[in-house]
Amino acid sequence: MGQEKTYQAPRYPVQTIDKALEVLEILSDEGYQEGLGVSELSNRLNIGKSTVHRILDTLLARNYIEQCEDTKKYRLGWRLFEIGNIIPQQRNLYNFDIGILQELCNRYEETVNLGVRVDDSVVTISKVSPKASLIANLQIGSRESLHATAMGKALICEMTKEEILSILGDRALQAYTTATIVEIDELLDELKKIRKQGFSVDDEEFCAGLTCIAMPVRDYKNEIVAAISVSGASIRQTYSKVESVKEGLKEATDKLSAFLGWQGEVKETKG
Repeated sequence: MGQEKTYQAPRYPVQTIDKALEVLEILSDEGYQEGLGVSELSNRLNIGKSTVHRILDTLLARNYIEQCEDTKKYRLGWRLFEIGNIIPQQRNLYNFDIGILQELCNRYEETVNLGVRVDDSVVTISKVSPKASLIANLQIGSRESLHATAMGKALICEMTKEEILSILGDRALQAYTTATIVEIDELLDELKKIRKQGFSVDDEEFCAGLTCIAMPVRDYKNEIVAAISVSGASIRQTYSKVESVKEGLKEATDKLSAFLGWQGEVKETKG
């Protein structure tokens, strides 16, 4: 079953446009793959057949819908597909509102990073630092280990064991501090925990004295494509602050995920 559509009434509605869009939504509903006829659409829209005809004729002329030659019923056209494919190009990780990260930084006075996975590393693609305080010295474009960082673990938390092994191998992992996870089985247990709780923590695993908390960012396919982290000196990360940071991260990742087309569904966990 498809997701329930949300609708907010426009301030200055144009009835014809509204009905034309409703036609498209009705034709997109599950169960209408074979299309609908004029009478069926007239009943669903609660408007006269002549009005439906005019709407369909306009949409047909612009290839937003098509008419089946055999049944004479109407279904969605390829023009919608062409337009839909442009959306991911306009909404991506390189043209989002950086205010999402800045708000987190201002709220907690800690460094905020946005990272993506590149092969066996996490690469920071955006960063906002506080004006004053001891900050994490992580530069844009820097590559850090997946297994030892909060962003890295958030990025791979939904991968299968086979996928993890194909990226990191089955050998002992590099230790950066005494807290670094170096065994694959231990990492897999950690990823399972992250999937359940929804966030990852780097508790001085990559750098002594530095604590990071991260959450994944999803796209319109519900895939994890990035992660946002809040990082700072471990001495400042009290229990109450960490709990607050988790709330702020959830808000920020939800906003960025929504920008990328995420519809709010949580992907079924693996393993």
